[in-house]
Amino acid sequence: MSVKVKICGITKIEDAHFLEEAAADFAGFVFHPNSSRHLSYEQAGLIEKELHPSIKKVALAVDPDDHLIENMIEAIAPDYIQLHGSESPERCSMLKQRFNCGIIKALGIGSAAHLEAAKTFDSCADFILLDALPRPDGPQGGTGHRFDWSLLTDYDGSLPWFLAGGLTPDNVHEAVQATGATYVDVSSGVERQAGEKDREKISRFIQAARLEK
Repeated sequence: MSVKVKICGITKIEDAHFLEEAAADFAGFVFHPNSSRHLSYEQAGLIEKELHPSIKKVALAVDPDDHLIENMIEAIAPDYIQLHGSESPERCSMLKQRFNCGIIKALGIGSAAHLEAAKTFDSCADFILLDALPRPDGPQGGTGHRFDWSLLTDYDGSLPWFLAGGLTPDNVHEAVQATGATYVDVSSGVERQAGEKDREKISRFIQAARLEK
C-alpha cells in the first residue's frame, strides 16, 4: 500500500494547486485562532474551491462546540473533522452521528500509556493521529517536535493511524520504515516560515514518504 500523505495547515489558493501537483491525499484546514495557520471561513471556502476533488478535506479544531463545527461544514464540507483538544470518546461519537462526518482524533504521545488511551477511541473515530505531546502553554499540533517512534513497536489499536510530529522531507522515509506508518501528517515540516507552505518541500516530502525500501 502506498503511503497516504496529509498536508495540514494550508493557507493559500496556491497551496491547493501544490497539493494536486504533488499528489497529496488529504488537505488540512485549521480553524483555531491561536494558530499561525488559522483561516476565516471565507478564506477556507476560497481555497477549498480550488482543491482537486480527489484530495480529502480535513477541518481541524480544538475542543470545538457544535456551532463551530456547523460553520466549518458550511465553509468547506469536510470529509473529516480533526479534533485536537480534550474531546472524549463520547463527544467524538456524538459529533460523528450528529454531523455524519468522519472523525480524526489527534492525541499527544509521550508514553505507552498514551497509546493505550488512544484505543478508547477505536469505536468512535475513523482515524487516530499520533502526535508529539504539546507543551503546556504551546500550540496543539504543528509544533515541529517528534515523539519516540519506538513506542509504536507494540501498538495494536484497531483504527488506521497517522504518524505526525516533527516529520520533514529528510526524515519521513526513516519514520515510515521505523514505524510501519501507512498515513503520515505534516505541517511545519513543509513550510518556509510559520503558515507559509513551501512547494519544493511538499513535493520532496511526498516523494520521500512513498519511497520504496
